[in-house]
Amino acid sequence: MKRLAFAVLMLAAGMASANELGDAEKALRAKEYDKALPIYTKLANAGNAEAQFRLGEMYWYGDGAAVDMAKSQAWLQKAAAGGHGGAKETLDILKQREQRAADIAFWTSGYKGEDLVSGKYACPAPKIPTVSKTNDEINRIQAEIATWETCYNDFVASVNQVPPGVKRIPADVVKLMSPKEVEQAGAHVDDATVNVISRRQAEALAFTGDRDAWFTSTQQFVADANGKAESGKRLLEEEQRRLREENETYQRNNQKGASFNMGGKK
Repeated sequence: MKRLAFAVLMLAAGMASANELGDAEKALRAKEYDKALPIYTKLANAGNAEAQFRLGEMYWYGDGAAVDMAKSQAWLQKAAAGGHGGAKETLDILKQREQRAADIAFWTSGYKGEDLVSGKYACPAPKIPTVSKTNDEINRIQAEIATWETCYNDFVASVNQVPPGVKRIPADVVKLMSPKEVEQAGAHVDDATVNVISRRQAEALAFTGDRDAWFTSTQQFVADANGKAESGKRLLEEEQRRLREENETYQRNNQKGASFNMGGKK
């Protein structure tokens, strides 16, 4: 009789546990974490593997409590020891997280947008002099300016095609992140991208200022040089004309003198 009473008591306890587990799952689906967390905690402490697994997830996601990867791992290990398949899979992910910790840290806080300004988008700005005074230098500077402008325009076109936030992060890394880390990484990547664009815009503004100043001063130099050349040409032509006139005068005077001498002999 005592055995039967004990069996009935165990059955009732199991039913109560199942009901509480159902209540916790409903609360979790409704995102009523303040209701779900204490129920899962109670059942997990009582050895329920499903509750231990869910509790491990809640600490992973930060649902109803601060993200705590240590507590998450501890509860998942207990659930896995109790035969929970999902807990075993999640523990495998935790192991991979340890191996890829540097990648996770890079995307959540270390990314600086290096890929946006490397390779063909590096766009090193040429050194522009204050003024150029030879055709060779003018042609060289113009070619370097054109190369930079093409590179910058390609950079702008590339940035305009860049997907936002999380979509830039490799899927195999995102898989290992907690939801909070995914959110943090997405925001960090967006901020880094904005910083790169702002920096490039400032560099472009400074470059175009130097370019325009060079163009103006070089154009003025060329105009002055051409003006001096034209003035020199006019002076040369004037000098040549004067010499011709003097020569013609000399020739006329010389002819008159010859005629006079010839008349004297007669």
